[in-house]
Amino acid sequence: MIGCVKPIPKILALTAFLTLPGCASVMDLEDALAVVPYNIDNNGRIVVEARVNGHGPYDFVLDTGASISAVFGPLRNELALEPIPGRWVTVHGFVTSGKHSLLDIDRLDIGTETWAMPRIVSLPGETAAGAGIDGVLGVDFMRRYALGFFTGDRVVRLYSPDLIARRTYQGWASVPFKSKSIGDSGAAFYYFDAELDGWKLTAVFDLGAGFNIINWPGVLSLGRTSRRLRKNTLLSGALESSRVAARIEADEVTTANVRWRDESFYVANVKIFETFMLSDKPAAILGAGLFTQRDFVIDFARNRLLVKVAMDEVNLPGSTGASPEN
Repeated sequence: MIGCVKPIPKILALTAFLTLPGCASVMDLEDALAVVPYNIDNNGRIVVEARVNGHGPYDFVLDTGASISAVFGPLRNELALEPIPGRWVTVHGFVTSGKHSLLDIDRLDIGTETWAMPRIVSLPGETAAGAGIDGVLGVDFMRRYALGFFTGDRVVRLYSPDLIARRTYQGWASVPFKSKSIGDSGAAFYYFDAELDGWKLTAVFDLGAGFNIINWPGVLSLGRTSRRLRKNTLLSGALESSRVAARIEADEVTTANVRWRDESFYVANVKIFETFMLSDKPAAILGAGLFTQRDFVIDFARNRLLVKVAMDEVNLPGSTGASPEN
């Protein structure tokens, strides 16, 4: 699920790291299967270059909110990619859902890694969310690896899942996450328990969103007054756009033993909450802007997110460093 809105200024957390005994001192840099530079686009999303059938490179957003990878209309037309007859999938977006055709693609290359005969859907990409990018790399691609995001050299490292799963790391917190299937479409979303200013809610992990969203039940549970926005404020998904009217500020967002401060949330009861069956309970979507403030690793093999933690997070419950048992 990809989305964009005007970026929100934020205050970054401290960057001094914990030192803990009994585990590796740094993430293994030399053992990556591929090292791919990334950039952050104007909407706060992580963008990497990929080649399609040997052509490119083209810009793809990494999106943990998308179960399936996608190519947008302009690139499909440029490469004359043909739809596979009779092959359609249901794609769930922020604002709406719809059926879209699968494309006949031989290979997709990211760095030195090749994804042969990928299952990739064709999307129109006519909203602001699709502007300036050529496609989306979803969970179907990312689950092939453990993905490490490193802010120092601005690269994504693709690791063997087994390599990351059997290691522990000094100064990295382990955030357990869960997945939940959506109907019989094969789609799923990833989420974890979080707190906004001490109030519990379900948080969806969505790197395809360059911003945070909270539903109205979440706002009511916080007892927080929302700030009204201009009438022309739009929340754009890959399929359609929707107006949002309010925003709230959270002093603190915590999950497991990780803390973020001074985060903004757009308030919207968009369709994606209904799709995730979260429309009647406090829930939020945590976007890429939250996570790209620090190094992190998505370890799908162990259903956990490894996040480099700051010194002011030492006193949070469970701040003992990441381990395979977490």
